[in-house]
Amino acid sequence: MARRPRNFYAGLSFRPPESVAAAARRALERRAQQPPSNRGMTPVGLARARQLLNRQELLPQTIDRMVSYFARHAIDKQGSTWDTYGKGRQAWDGWGGDPGRRWASAVARRMDAVEQAAQRAANPSRRR
Repeated sequence: MARRPRNFYAGLSFRPPESVAAAARRALERRAQQPPSNRGMTPVGLARARQLLNRQELLPQTIDRMVSYFARHAIDKQGSTWDTYGKGRQAWDGWGGDPGRRWASAVARRMDAVEQAAQRAANPSRRR
């Protein structure tokens, strides 16, 4: 099901917390220190890192993209260059790192709960 507009999820904050911004900051700084051949992140990843760094309010669909990114790329943590801050680690932190994964997952669960509550309110079960 497609996500609703942000205002549908009253009470939910779509502004990344400082810990997520810090991971994005670290990724961009470490990436800048690398030679071009060792710089990670796609254009989309760079844009996401900048959004997170600036703590911009994200769209509900962006939260879902973050959840999907982390699910696909968790395997990157087993890569040989993870500890030396290789491309995979740069990208992971660019998307908010471990704090981003926790935050996006929590927001997605809360959005799901709001949607389910609205569905129940719109279609109450009929009891006799």
